[in-house]
Order: sequence, then structure tokens, then C-alpha cells
Amino acid sequence: MSERFEADLVFACGEGNYLPAVDVWLVIDVLRATTVITRWFELGGTELYPVKTPDEARNFVLKLRERGSSPLLMGEVNGIPPEGFDLGNSPVELTYELIQSHYCGVMSTTNGTVALNEAALSGSPVIAVSFRNYSACLDYALTIGRRIGLLCSGRKRRPSWEDTICAGAIIEALSTKGELAMSDSAKIALNLWENRGDNLLEYVKKSEHAIYLEHIGYKKDLAFACELDVSTVVPMLAADKEAHTILRSVSGNARPYHKETESVKPEMKPAKRADPFEELLTYTKKPSEYFYVRKKEK
Repeated sequence: MSERFEADLVFACGEGNYLPAVDVWLVIDVLRATTVITRWFELGGTELYPVKTPDEARNFVLKLRERGSSPLLMGEVNGIPPEGFDLGNSPVELTYELIQSHYCGVMSTTNGTVALNEAALSGSPVIAVSFRNYSACLDYALTIGRRIGLLCSGRKRRPSWEDTICAGAIIEALSTKGELAMSDSAKIALNLWENRGDNLLEYVKKSEHAIYLEHIGYKKDLAFACELDVSTVVPMLAADKEAHTILRSVSGNARPYHKETESVKPEMKPAKRADPFEELLTYTKKPSEYFYVRKKEK
């Protein structure tokens, strides 16, 4: 008898949105937050704090610097780096050299970091997913449970073309694992993915946000974000010692550097990683005990 799985999908984040009960949330913001998050860990970054607003990010960076840390402040508002930020939200601008200088990062984006924090409030484990790492993230999610929730960050609290396409790719992959029960929203995403044709990049370029990003000079980000299954990192939300929401990679290794986008040589070693964050593994080691972002429950 085949295993039975469930897939439910929420098209966009936003205050007041209903989040159904699931075992694990996969949060998607293809253009560009979860793609940047994936790249952060590909290049050897160890900790990344997703916060909701630029002001919150600036204040948090000051606190971290007072403790002797040297975090990289990155993100965007309407696609553009806010004043005082070290970096925007472009995955191709995130480099090995930057990670060597800043193993810790603070990130604020219009939709993606908001969605991650909203999913965290549900009390279920949360994983950041992009086209680049969706198979690895799904496989890890299935070690946690069989009810998979997909939260698309969307755009301006409305559905986005590219996030829904990525959700469809995940749902198709899930359907190969066994019997799959889908919500209507999950069926819509799957249908969108199945009708993509042979060129994913051109399909994604139809989206409002892709058109906007190309217009303001981020054409290279689109191609980078549409690379399928080139990464095995699995960024998952946890909490630091002071209960701040933090992303750490619980699986996978740094991807070999892309010859067209990296200035460093492939043979260079990735940044040293910290401890393997055993508290995160309570998801799989102790099914009855979960480590949540703001509380510990049994």
C-alpha cells in the first residue's frame, strides 16, 4: 500500500491570512528572497536573521554589532536596497568574499521575510524554498511529516506567477512519492507548472515582478533564480538564545561555484560551518517534541 500525503497551498502572505494546520511549511519567494537565502548557505553562510521591516533590520544589526558580531545587512523595498543596507536582494551580488567577512546576515524584504515570520507563528517547522533547492527541501520536509503546506510570499498580498509555478513543481515532486490529496489551490499550482513548456525562464518572465526586475536592471537574477535543483541546502527556521527568528541550513553542502557568476575559483574551500545545530534535528529525532521559534511545546 502506497504512502498517503497531503498538499495545501496559500497563494500569498498577509496579515489575517488563514494558515491551515500542516506538519511543515515550505515558504517560497522565487524573486528573490528564498533564492538569496539558498545562495547564502550555498556559499557557506551559517546564520541569517529574516526580519519584517528595514527599520527592524537596522536596529537589530546595531544590537549584533554591540555584541561583537559583524553581520551583513541586506534586503530590498520595491526591489531596491534601502538606505544604509550593505547589499540588496540580488543572488548574483552575494559572493564568497562577502560570506568570508560576514558569516552572519540580517535580511529584510517586502514579501519573503514577512512570509517566513508569518509561517513561524503557526508553530510548525518552516523551510525556505526556491527553484534551486526544492527537491532537497521537500525530501527533508517529508522526514518531519506528510501534511505539506506551501506558503507563497506573493506580491502586495496577492498571488504571484513565479511563486505559484515553484509550488507546482514541489507538488508534482510530492505526487511521485505516493497517493496525494490536494487542496484546490494546490491543484491550480500543479496545473500552472505542468503547462510551463520547455523554457522555464521565459515562462517566469511573464510575471509582473519579473518584468519589473528586468526593467530596473536585475535581468541576471531571473536566470539565476530559474536554475532547477542545483542546490542541496535546506534552510530552516529556528530561534537563537534570545528567541529571535533565525535561518540555519540543516542539510546539504555548498554548491560548486558558477563559473559565470563567481569571481573565485571552484577549488576554494567554503566558509567554515558552526556546530550542526542539534536542536533543529529534534524534528526528526524526537517526533513528539518540536523546537519552535517563540516557544517550546510538547
